[in-house]
Amino acid sequence: MEINWKQNMNEIGGAFMLSWVVLGQMTGIEMAVAVAVAWMAFKGAHLLPVVTWSHMMTSDLSDVEGNWMANGMRLISQVVGALLAVILITEGDGNYAATEMWITEIGDNLWMALGMIAAGAIWWQIHTRCENEWASGISLMALMGAMVLTGAHTMGAHLGSMEFDMIADTLVNWIINGALVGVGALVGVKIDEMLPSGEAEASAE
Repeated sequence: MEINWKQNMNEIGGAFMLSWVVLGQMTGIEMAVAVAVAWMAFKGAHLLPVVTWSHMMTSDLSDVEGNWMANGMRLISQVVGALLAVILITEGDGNYAATEMWITEIGDNLWMALGMIAAGAIWWQIHTRCENEWASGISLMALMGAMVLTGAHTMGAHLGSMEFDMIADTLVNWIINGALVGVGALVGVKIDEMLPSGEAEASAE
């Protein structure tokens, strides 16, 4: 597999910016503007795990190298960028309290999981139809209550703290939180494909 260094550096730089400047300091429209600007500045970068997972799940699922490995490198690059930001913020003295793995209690968190899937379906339709950074950023903030946007930041913070006793919990949450949004994006695409187009309905009449 040939590694796209420019692409991965964009992911590192964008994730660094989001973790250092944005996450934890901005909310609402401010964060939407910052994310939109970051997407424009780091052209082609996903920056957030939920975005990468949406691309993964709606691309060719049988393409190991072009989809899974390439996007897997994006996810790793995002964590690297977040880790560098956390080290800078904490001056190398991170103190991270890990959250427990929630998927083991899926019965109690079913509606939260369904909310992530629904949010992924809605956001991906907006993102792919509008093809506009501002629309994508604002809609992302509108749906942030149902999605975890701090996956790379959280993973980077855990690694920066050098506390590895609950690393498995953080790792699983990082994967599941992004994958559920990606599944939602796939569901949204499949539903859209099943609906008849306006042109087809007009020709039938």
